[in-house]
Amino acid sequence: MEFSSWLSSLSGGDCSLYIKRLSANDTGASGGHQVGVYVPKVVMDELFPSLNVIDVKNPSLYLKAITKSHKFDDKQVRAIYYNNYFFGKTRNEKRITGWGGRHSPLQNPDNTGALAIFAFERVNYRDSTSVQVWVCTDIKQESFLESQIGEVIPGECLFGPSNDLLNGFKSLNIKKKDLYDIPSAWKIAFPSGEELIKHLSDVYRFKATEPDDLLIERRDVEYSAFKKIEEFHVLDRVRDGFDSVDEFISLANSVSNRRKSRSGKSLELHLENIFIENGVTDFTSQCVTEANKKPDFIFPSCSSYHNKQFPRDKLRMLAVKTTCKDRWRQILNEADDIRIKHLFTLQEGVSVNQYSEMKQAGVRLVVPRSLHRCYPASIRPEILSLIDFIVEIKGIP
Repeated sequence: MEFSSWLSSLSGGDCSLYIKRLSANDTGASGGHQVGVYVPKVVMDELFPSLNVIDVKNPSLYLKAITKSHKFDDKQVRAIYYNNYFFGKTRNEKRITGWGGRHSPLQNPDNTGALAIFAFERVNYRDSTSVQVWVCTDIKQESFLESQIGEVIPGECLFGPSNDLLNGFKSLNIKKKDLYDIPSAWKIAFPSGEELIKHLSDVYRFKATEPDDLLIERRDVEYSAFKKIEEFHVLDRVRDGFDSVDEFISLANSVSNRRKSRSGKSLELHLENIFIENGVTDFTSQCVTEANKKPDFIFPSCSSYHNKQFPRDKLRMLAVKTTCKDRWRQILNEADDIRIKHLFTLQEGVSVNQYSEMKQAGVRLVVPRSLHRCYPASIRPEILSLIDFIVEIKGIP
């Protein structure tokens, strides 16, 4: 209730929201030397226009930071433009520092992967003078937020006026979008996930060839196309206005339900296609196991799993979670006869403590190779890439 009330107070206000999942570099879980929460330059340019100078070295300003989600003292944080590039060095980025170190929920390694919302107060488009912060503390809070704004994919972020983002009709992802030719029929009837993915494979030339990189690229392209199709179905109705609150709520619920449905299935569909393309054809998706559980993938088949004569050491299970913070516990009882549960995730790092818990519970992470650098160096050797997992499956006699 406190979280929803806070969001409601923002939806009618005059502030800019920056929403992201905390990466291992943000929290320090990766062991890197970066200081402070990373904020893309395009966002910093809008929030702090006075910092956009190159004739003064490392210009900065201070603003008040109020943490709403945790009991934590208010801070004077520093927005800074590291413009050393223009003074003979290499660094050229903007950050907000001074959050309070490991005592801050933003820089607690165990919050790696958590959704964080920054509400920057704006007055006449001048430099922001204060920011309210909420770091989601559980799955319920994250699910509630994503039901309003759509899925927040690790490595991407949302930025824009609070009214637009929290009403769910104008989620401006700052990541550059490519343009796609959308079939006319889809402007009338929304395509299924299978239809969208197949269409993109026919009309779009993907650059990546290795499974790990190809999955990331395909998902990025599919998500961008999904958002474009959504605009065809939503923007005109929003511009036309609403005759009643019920009409507004009906559209908002429709958008929310479609986003949740797409989020839950998209990554599985991409993995399924990559498995088949790489010669892994013996698997069952959504096999019904104990207590009517449905693991995302069982190898080599659901019938093999239920055949008690089939060797248990030749069975594999792969769960699929875009983010694994807290959600990894959901997979522990999905296939009782498989001791080691493999979990594919796009989360950008976990803390050593989180990983130790997973390992002790029998969970082994499968992560695209490009994201391994986001994990603590001590655990990287134990993480599988997607191609590693494929090789393991194909090597089972």
